Amino acid sequence: MISFIMPARNVSSYVNDAIDPLRRSDYTDWELIIIEDHSTDDTLSILREIEKRDCRIRVFENEGVGKVVGLNYGYTFSSGAFIKCIDADDVLDTKFFDHVNIMNNYDALCHDSYVTTSKLRITGSYSVDKSILIKDFSYCLKYLKSLPRWTWSFTRSIGDRIFPMPTELPFEDVWFSLMIKKFARRIRYINDELYYYRQHDNQVFGGILNFNSEVVSFRAKRMLKFIDVIVNEQTELLVPGTNDAGFFDGVMHFYELMARQTVNFIDIFKSEMPMELRLKLIIYKKLSFLAPLMIKLKWFLDKKRKAITKPQKNLIVNSEYCSKDRAETDIK
Repeated sequence: MISFIMPARNVSSYVNDAIDPLRRSDYTDWELIIIEDHSTDDTLSILREIEKRDCRIRVFENEGVGKVVGLNYGYTFSSGAFIKCIDADDVLDTKFFDHVNIMNNYDALCHDSYVTTSKLRITGSYSVDKSILIKDFSYCLKYLKSLPRWTWSFTRSIGDRIFPMPTELPFEDVWFSLMIKKFARRIRYINDELYYYRQHDNQVFGGILNFNSEVVSFRAKRMLKFIDVIVNEQTELLVPGTNDAGFFDGVMHFYELMARQTVNFIDIFKSEMPMELRLKLIIYKKLSFLAPLMIKLKWFLDKKRKAITKPQKNLIVNSEYCSKDRAETDIK
């Protein structure tokens, strides 16, 4: 069984779109755990009516506030062998269920998605950052590499590593990705768009094309808070060597500069950050108009590439923590 966990807040206009594909699917062995997070619209009443119509759907009211606490709470009610966390204003494509039969052979699965307007008009294709699949864990931790939470599906054994998340975390995506990267023995990447990521005009942290200076600063401060939590909490993310003084210096300096309202070129060029981070700083802080254009160009090129080539073989990634013999067996 698959357990879907869905935090929901003020999504009365969208939540039916999110739930209907699950109920229409020919795959029936699933449960949906919805954590209603103190909505000020009629989201809760809509969810209660949906709950009455399908015994696989259960609605709980968040004991705390926010997605981190809500997801922790939702996980305690789940019972599936596999877990997927989705958002109440997005849509999971029913094609996702075509891949369920392979999940017994992997610890985690990730996939691409469509980016859409609030009315579900497709505006681009989000392809996962392959570096988190190919690079080792230390690299991913050092540069806080991540994929959106809804990209992932994972076994309960991985879920037990992810949850409960530290409640001080300002958001959950990086935590999900790093814990999966560290503890998943085998990860399968599906080269197909299996999700519709809805964009809203008022999005801040999740607005892909929003590079307003205040938004960029806000995102950077949240990343600094994330680093502070995982270092001070001494979480399982930290392994020998990664909690040495200076491990996060480069990425912290990057986000400290990003958090400023203004940054000059001297500060950027004098920093000891890797060149990749310096270039990002120049684009985000000095040439911010280029950032959404570059993202749109990437979406266009990804779409063209997929249209003219056959789907790539799914990428199978073995954890760096496997023994050599085990890893060789898995790669076969």
